[in-house]
Amino acid sequence: MKVWRSNEVKAEKYLARLDGRIMEVLAGGVEGKVQGVVDAVRRRGDRALVNLVHKYDLKGIEITDFRLNGVVGAGEDVSEEFVAAVEVALTNLKAFHEPQLPHGYTLEREGADLAVKYRPLESVGIYVPGGAAVYLSSLLMAAVPARVAGVPRIAVATPPRAFLSSPHLRYVLDRLDLREVYLMGGAHAIAALAFGTESVTAVDKIVGPGGRWVAAAKRAVYGVVDLDTVAGPSEVVVVADSRAEPEIAAAEMLAQAEHDPDALAVLITTSPSMAEKVNRQVKGRLRSLPKGAPARESLRRWGAILVAADLDEAAALVNRIAPEHAVLLVEDPLHLVDRVERAGAVYLGPWSSAVLGDYSVGTNHVLPTAGAARFSSPLGVADFMRWHSVIRVDAHGYPVLARAAATLAETEALSLHVEALRAGSRGRR
Repeated sequence: MKVWRSNEVKAEKYLARLDGRIMEVLAGGVEGKVQGVVDAVRRRGDRALVNLVHKYDLKGIEITDFRLNGVVGAGEDVSEEFVAAVEVALTNLKAFHEPQLPHGYTLEREGADLAVKYRPLESVGIYVPGGAAVYLSSLLMAAVPARVAGVPRIAVATPPRAFLSSPHLRYVLDRLDLREVYLMGGAHAIAALAFGTESVTAVDKIVGPGGRWVAAAKRAVYGVVDLDTVAGPSEVVVVADSRAEPEIAAAEMLAQAEHDPDALAVLITTSPSMAEKVNRQVKGRLRSLPKGAPARESLRRWGAILVAADLDEAAALVNRIAPEHAVLLVEDPLHLVDRVERAGAVYLGPWSSAVLGDYSVGTNHVLPTAGAARFSSPLGVADFMRWHSVIRVDAHGYPVLARAAATLAETEALSLHVEALRAGSRGRR
């Protein structure tokens, strides 16, 4: 990996490249093709969808119907250890997400009562990719907060090869009591969930990860439905001082680099000797990986080690990158964490591996990527809810409010607004 002091010109060029990372890793030249797929499904419904499912999803696979309704589980095909692991994850996810449930509030004032009412979305679609890996953990991360929010209808779309090849995915679907399952993947699955077809019932929101085609399709349908995020590849920034264990720092970087050739793994350290130790650890581990391993390519494309002057500068660098995961391997992480303001999730100390957040600790692993931690947050219960205002103004409170509203409406040259304020009995006060 490249090793630079943070004040070097090459380090600044690297950071500037990260500033535009979202376009580099998510564009990929597929937008035009994806828009064609989305338009076809929107206009022709099942006629287009069935053709696309056969073209992209059913190579070497035979199924009689791509919509499943009913029991999909295969509990006899999974180990007791896997079942126990799912229960640990579910228990911790519920415990972490249930306190997030918003309850709204009422503000009682003289002449006017105001309230905020929260309601769950009526329907959510969860996309479970099935390319290099079947991310059934993402199904848990989406379904649990949706259930806590009270969403009555949850649909799942996943490529048929993923469903048929993974008893673990089928088990999780059954364990979560998810019965509306569509065996379809890619951009056409996103379009079908957004617009609906004769066989697919449209949803109000789509969540779940995917590759470039899925990301482009999500961008294309936003506004017709809501989205969790247009997620990019995994990211981690590890901050290490001179007392950190190089093996742990390297392992945290490699774990996230394993996801995707465009994954981002960065070490920021205050110690030049730590930089060299971690670099040696990473290189040694990469030599033992297969030639085409994603971690090899991701570290070649995006991996870097930055040597900062002190922990204040290290925190500033984390905030500039705004990564999905930040791992603080420093002597006093509780002191440093208050200075890390832009990250999807922050892990403190050597026992707090980001991998625990990926699976079992209870926090949500659907996190902002590619710098989106500057303005967005992890997936949570409120993402599966909507809220509206409730206003009750009485005759006593009306005059003061109406005068203020009329003045502002007149300033904006909206005469009919003023007339509405003076209509009927309102104008006789």
